Amino acid sequence: MAPSRSADPWSPMPALPLGPQDYYGLLRTERYRWWRGLLGIVLLLFGWLVVGGVLGSIGLAVDLVRGDVTLAQLTMEEVLAGRISMGPAFFIANNLGLAALVPLSMLLNRVLFGQRAGWLSSVAGRFRWRWLLWCLLLVGVPWLVYYLVEMLVVPVGGAPVALSGSVVVLLLLTLVTTPLQSAGEEWAFRGFIPRCIAAMVPDPRIGLGLAALLGAALFMLIHLAHDPWLNLFYFGFGLLQTALVWRTGGLEAAVTLHAVNNLVGLVPIVLTGQLGTFADRSAGAGDWSVLVPMVLGTVLVVVVDRMARRRGVARLFTPTAPGVPSGWGSPVGGSDIGAPRVTLEPYEHRDDPHPGAGDRRA
Repeated sequence: MAPSRSADPWSPMPALPLGPQDYYGLLRTERYRWWRGLLGIVLLLFGWLVVGGVLGSIGLAVDLVRGDVTLAQLTMEEVLAGRISMGPAFFIANNLGLAALVPLSMLLNRVLFGQRAGWLSSVAGRFRWRWLLWCLLLVGVPWLVYYLVEMLVVPVGGAPVALSGSVVVLLLLTLVTTPLQSAGEEWAFRGFIPRCIAAMVPDPRIGLGLAALLGAALFMLIHLAHDPWLNLFYFGFGLLQTALVWRTGGLEAAVTLHAVNNLVGLVPIVLTGQLGTFADRSAGAGDWSVLVPMVLGTVLVVVVDRMARRRGVARLFTPTAPGVPSGWGSPVGGSDIGAPRVTLEPYEHRDDPHPGAGDRRA
């Protein structure tokens, strides 16, 4: 039986579910209302556009002053065609704007749903750093090897640039900000947004499927690609990432794969001086070969899932005892002290409420 809901949507009700839930069910609480989820999605996207717009404008101004891009390259016709010219400053600013999705998601999750930041990271209520290291080995290494082999078969092109001070600084900033950019997209498009969508639907299975599809579609749209192959890649990548989050109960594996994918693609571009043209997503920029990594990605989802089972990584949130009183939650924006702790039992000992679900710089 579903928990009763108070007539007052702002009353101090439980901030966490009263029963076992997977990652995408953590908003199935007495406190949740569909309009809160919709409001959260709108506010997150609006906040990102504001922060990203401010940072992007500053970066673009720096690039124009330095002569890294020209106004002729920034016409509306070029942008609408998917040919986005990008200077170093705008590139870093864009990374930071996307990274801002992490604190924005955490803030909205706290204000609208009363859950502290850790619950957006995983069903354990925290970011599991030890599991992240395992994911780096399980996901990052095979993905890196694949791209290195691909670059041997299909060279990136362009002559290596001299390692001047500006190139070294750009390379270091790329290494620092790209994982943050990847994390921002995961917190938003595999975390906050699909979780809000999933909780709007009474049936958990339908909610999960709808969240996966719409989250992947939004992820595809923000890349502004005009090439059908690239759009298929972004959509497929989004679905794979959602599967990783669902099967592992947190964002760690998805963040790892996303960061490695972007880094192995961007570092050669920086070292060969092709940063200005790498974001070409116009029609004809891609072909069927961009979908080949999806095969490897599918295999990695299975491998990570099995390792998560072996290591007892929790993929379900479970209150410490059944029948937890409905008063243990907190008012919106308050503390969720007193909420049931998570029992980190091995995955194979849990019942699964959902028997089924499921440029290449993402």
